[in-house]
Amino acid sequence: MKRNGKAEPLDLHVLIEKEGRLYSALCLELDVASQGRTVAEAKRNIVEAIELYLESVYGDDDVKEFIPRPAPIEEWLEALK
Repeated sequence: MKRNGKAEPLDLHVLIEKEGRLYSALCLELDVASQGRTVAEAKRNIVEAIELYLESVYGDDDVKEFIPRPAPIEEWLEALK
């Protein structure tokens, strides 16, 4: 979000899990996912996916329809284990 023309930082939670040979990454607040061959790659990829998602949302006229869009409760429970 922007206030006074400056972007405000977002406090988002990301769940990263190993799935076979890959690491999956899920942003719990936005239900945006990505993956990578390493944890570091999964982190970079989820940041990029979140940025692209937010760019598309803020380019739309109806931001409230898309934010927040949390992940299913099962994913939150997995993250809180």
